[in-house]
Amino acid sequence: MPSKSSKSSVVRENDRVMVFIDGSNLYHVLTQSCGRHDLQFDKFAMKLANGRDLKRTYYYNIRQESDTNPLAGTEQQKFLDSMYDTPYVEVRLGIWKQRGEIMVEKGVDVMLATDLITHAYKNHYDTAVVVSGDADFYPALQAVKDVGKHIEVAAFDMNLSAESGRVADVTIKFNKTYFTGLWMTRAQARSRAAASAKPEVSDEAASPNGENKAATKAKSARRSGVRKGTTASAKTRRSPTSRTRKPSTIRSASSTGNSIDDNGTKMRRTPTRRRVGGTSSQSPGRAANGRSTPRPPALRKNVDSKPEPVESESVASSTPRRSWRGRLGLTQNKEK
Repeated sequence: MPSKSSKSSVVRENDRVMVFIDGSNLYHVLTQSCGRHDLQFDKFAMKLANGRDLKRTYYYNIRQESDTNPLAGTEQQKFLDSMYDTPYVEVRLGIWKQRGEIMVEKGVDVMLATDLITHAYKNHYDTAVVVSGDADFYPALQAVKDVGKHIEVAAFDMNLSAESGRVADVTIKFNKTYFTGLWMTRAQARSRAAASAKPEVSDEAASPNGENKAATKAKSARRSGVRKGTTASAKTRRSPTSRTRKPSTIRSASSTGNSIDDNGTKMRRTPTRRRVGGTSSQSPGRAANGRSTPRPPALRKNVDSKPEPVESESVASSTPRRSWRGRLGLTQNKEK
C-alpha cells in the first residue's frame, strides 16, 4: 500500500487547485528551520500546485502591533504590501489579544476553515492544499473530503500533527532544500521597500478609476481659473463701459487718434462732430483736439431792402401827450 507522504503531490492536470496558507505558522517554522522567511509566494504556490490549474492563493495572518517593538509592524506592513501586489493572492487578517506578555491570535483558524469549506461546497476547486500542520483544522479537512474534494497538507515534519496527517489524502513534507529558488532576491526586496514607501491615496480622494481626486480637482480648478480669467478679460475688452474714456484713466496717444488705457490696451477714439462757430477754452480759433475751428460763412446782405424806421415816442419830446379826455374831444366841448 503506497504511503501518504510525498515530496510532490499527485499530478492531475485537470484538477483545479486552491492554496490556503496559515501565515503565522509558516513564518515561525521558516524562521526556525531556514533562518529566513522572505518567500516569493507566487512561486511557492505554483510549486505546490505542481502543474495543475492554480485558481487562487489565500494567506491568513494577524496585524502585528507591539509597543515594545514598533519596527515589527513596519516590517510586516512591507511584507503585506508585497502580498497585495502578488497576482491571485488574497490576504485575510485576523485580530489579536494581549494576554500578559503573550499575543494570542483570534479568528485566523476560523477564517481559514470557513473559506476552505465554503469554496468546497461552491465547487470552486478539486484539490485544496493547506499549508499548516495544526491539528485544529482536521474537522474542516474531513468536511471537505466528505464533499468529494481532495485534501493535501503541506508542513515541516516537526509541526505536522497526527490528526492532520491521518485526515489528509496527501502530505507534503517540507525541508530546507524545498525552498531553493523561492526566496526573494535583493533587487526584489529593494523594489518591495520602494513600493511600500510610496504615499498612499486615501479612499476619499481615490476615484473608481484609481486616480487621485484631490490632484484632479486641483488641476480642474486651475484650468477653470484660467478659463474664467480669459473670459473676464474678453468681456472687459468687449464691454461698452470699457470704451468710456475718462481723463484720469486714459492717456492721449500720438497723432493717430488712438488712446491707451491703464492696462496698455490701445483703444480707438470715436470721431466727434465738428461744431460750427464753436468756441474753445484753449485758444481762439483752436478746437480741443488741436484742429482749427471752421469759421461760419458770412451772411448775405440785401441791398434793396431798407430797414423801416421805428416810430417811437421820445421821452424828452416837447409835445405833451394828450390825455384820454383830449383824445375823446371832451376838453374842447368844455371850453366852448
